Amino acid sequence: MELGLVSARLREMTHDHSVPGAQLTVCHAGSTLSAVSGVTRVGMTDPVTAETAFAFGSVTKVFTATLVAQLVSEGDLEWDDPVDEYVAEFDGAMDEAFSSVTLRNLLSHTAGLVADHELEDFDEASLARYAAGIASTRILHEPGHCFSYSNSGYNVLGRVIEAVTGMKWQAVLENRLLRPLGIDPVFVHGPLGQRALADGHAVRPGDRRTARPVGLFLPRSWAPASGLAGSADDLVALATLHLGSHPDSGALLPAKQRTEMAARTPGADAFGMADGWGLGLAHYASPDGPWLGHDGTVDGGTAHVRWQPAGDTAVALTTNATTGTLMWSDLVGTLRELGLPVGDYHPGAPGTPALTSALEGFTGDYRNGDTAFSVRLHREDTLRLTDATGLTADLALHDDLGFTARRTDTDTAPYTGRFVTDPATGDVTLMQLGGRSARRTTTL
Repeated sequence: MELGLVSARLREMTHDHSVPGAQLTVCHAGSTLSAVSGVTRVGMTDPVTAETAFAFGSVTKVFTATLVAQLVSEGDLEWDDPVDEYVAEFDGAMDEAFSSVTLRNLLSHTAGLVADHELEDFDEASLARYAAGIASTRILHEPGHCFSYSNSGYNVLGRVIEAVTGMKWQAVLENRLLRPLGIDPVFVHGPLGQRALADGHAVRPGDRRTARPVGLFLPRSWAPASGLAGSADDLVALATLHLGSHPDSGALLPAKQRTEMAARTPGADAFGMADGWGLGLAHYASPDGPWLGHDGTVDGGTAHVRWQPAGDTAVALTTNATTGTLMWSDLVGTLRELGLPVGDYHPGAPGTPALTSALEGFTGDYRNGDTAFSVRLHREDTLRLTDATGLTADLALHDDLGFTARRTDTDTAPYTGRFVTDPATGDVTLMQLGGRSARRTTTL
């Protein structure tokens, strides 16, 4: 591929998806191509450059997981260590199951922690206080039993890193990983004097005129899960570390730990998000074998990174618009047409609805932290899903306990979920939507 072609395609896609600004970096066959497009904020003339920082959102988790792997390589941590060995705030946790949560569970989203725990003080940055707050919640399922995506778990990992190193997470990340990779650190909550950070934008698909800047809603205590920013070049630098092609890969992250991070974790099937999950890394299928990486979404922006261990190839895209996710999907198709089969997640089409009786076994209330759902019989052969935000959707249940949810108030495409049963009793205990599990709290 040529830089001119990559740049032209990037400009086309930013226009098609009404994205004000974006960066694309492709590392392939020993060469790296970097392209940029657009502006950092609508109505302004400041162009996006290769140095412009974009909020990474959940891609931050890969950096936090890599720090844990470094500490494992030095013997300070073990993957299967109980977290309460390091997090004193877990002593006397409300739920006894906290004592069996391991670092491996947190890294692979199989710990059963609530997804998005928040402290009362939005500006509270203490990870110790955050861990204490988590200890007052209840585990969703037996640790290791299944996948449930959790920002909370990665904030707890940040607390583990602080407890082991005696330094703040931001300082550990800068000194042990970012600077050695040649990355100039940018944190969404400061400090002042950092590289320019692109503004996020809310965009209605297909209508560039609707793009409007939006603020970033991110509690300070969520830094280890979502608090980093940077460029597409920075994401590819991290990818080369995991590929082992960075000049300092051996010293920064030995091959043994790279392999352990990349291996699929039993129980982490990542339904609704990816084709599998390792220790901080998602698995994505492609026509040319599996890829690793992560996606991130924030208020008004997206970040995506992929790398293929077998092909020594990496791709990263950053955008400053809510339509960036659609643009990423378009980019994957474009790169595949150009001969680069980037991995991405495409959930299989649901089967024909088969369960129209005995639906009472699925009704009840389901909860993940402060997020609550209600599943009720709508008709004798239909389930209806509602929540506190006004969501109302009819569920078509399939014989594999997966379901298709179709909203009753809009014509948007349906989305999929599934129910999970207790292996011992066969009773439904969880409902999974968007990669997150909600525990069944009441039955009808």
